[in-house]
Order: sequence, then structure tokens, then C-alpha cells
Amino acid sequence: MKNLYSLYKLRMKIVYKNAVLVIPFAALVIFLGTMYSIKPVQVSGSFLMSGIFLFVVSSYISMTIQFKENDTNEEIMLLHSNSGINYYISRELTLLSISLCFAMILTLYPALRAAINPHIFKRPLELTDVINGGIIIIGNGLVGISLGDFFHQRIFTRKRNAIIGLVLVSVLAICKQSIIYKYSFFKFMNYVMPPVMDGFQMVGSTDIFDTTGTIIILLHTILFALVIMFIKIGLLNHQKY
Repeated sequence: MKNLYSLYKLRMKIVYKNAVLVIPFAALVIFLGTMYSIKPVQVSGSFLMSGIFLFVVSSYISMTIQFKENDTNEEIMLLHSNSGINYYISRELTLLSISLCFAMILTLYPALRAAINPHIFKRPLELTDVINGGIIIIGNGLVGISLGDFFHQRIFTRKRNAIIGLVLVSVLAICKQSIIYKYSFFKFMNYVMPPVMDGFQMVGSTDIFDTTGTIIILLHTILFALVIMFIKIGLLNHQKY
């Protein structure tokens, strides 16, 4: 456990040293300022849009971090870790903690604004809205870091191909409902693509979260992230330093 914590601390120091989070935090401030500047705000829509924002930002963060990884430093960390498991867990924890930090801000900010100005939303903001909306935001962040790290520089040796792959999958994930609506034989995309936009379909025009639907989306998100993670680790183990 001590070795794992040391690896995690070292990775976070590298992230801060490389100033990877400067642009994402600036984008976060601009997004929140813009999102809640037009009143009244739709409750579900604000959380769902925040989820899409975090998906994009998390993808950017995870891809930027792995692009800045130095093969020599990574090999040294792998050799000095007690096991390969600690090495890979430290990578996942670094990305996850950053994404969760952004998710907490995106989730709690509307609650704070509603406490200051109850009329900012079209209807009263309830605790269930914050919980369900927060779950959607966290899930989209998880998908984002999973995809951004999957297109790793050791798996996709050409940076251009990695970026194209990430953009392509992201666009398909965002547009899958429209594609399925127009071409029904693409229904399989509901299962193989992450549920980035499923929250919008669940809410529809009601502006009310469905708790059961939110849990289903969360389970789909976790399953997708786990599958992507294990495939990525397998490929990274195959592509030695």
C-alpha cells in the first residue's frame, strides 16, 4: 500500500509540474460562468451538459498526461513498484482523482448557486437532482479518462492516429442516438458505445431524472470503463518498453 501511495504521489507531482491542468481549469471556469449566466436554467439540462463537458475535458486530460509520459521514467517506476498491479493502479487512480475533482465542482456549483439564488433554475433544485446529476457527471468523466488513456502512445505509435481515433469514438458516442434513429440496424451501438448521451434520452422533455435509468447508465459506464481498462492494460503489457 505504501508503494502504491508513493507511485500515486509521484504521478500527481509530475502532472502538476507539467501544468497539464491549467487549460482544463480555465475551460471549467469559462464553462460554469457561461452555463449559469442565462436564467432560468433547466435543472437536468445543466447537469447533462456538465457531463458532456467533463467527458471532453477528461479525454483531453488523460490523453495529454499519457502523451507526456517518458518511457524511461515509466520503466523505472514499473521496475521499482512491488508489482505491475501497483503500477497500473497508480495510473488509474491519478486520472480518476483528477476527473472526480472536476466532477465535484461541476456537481456542487449549481447547488451553491441555487442556495444563493433559488430562482436561477426553472424549478426548485432537489437533492435527488444533485445525486442523479452527479452520477451522470462522474460517469461521463470516467468514460472520458478511459478513452483518452486507451489511445496510448505505446499502442498507437503515431500521435495523429491516436487523436483521430479518440475524436472518432467521441463523435460516435455523442451522435449515436441520432444515428440509431435514422438507421435502426446500428442499434448495437447502444451496447458498444459509452452512454455519454443516454441521460438526454432518459430525461427527454420532462426535466426530471429517473433514478432507475440513472443507475442503469452508471452500470453501463462502469462496465465499459472496465472493459476498456483491461484491454488497454493487456495491450500495454504486450507492447513492452
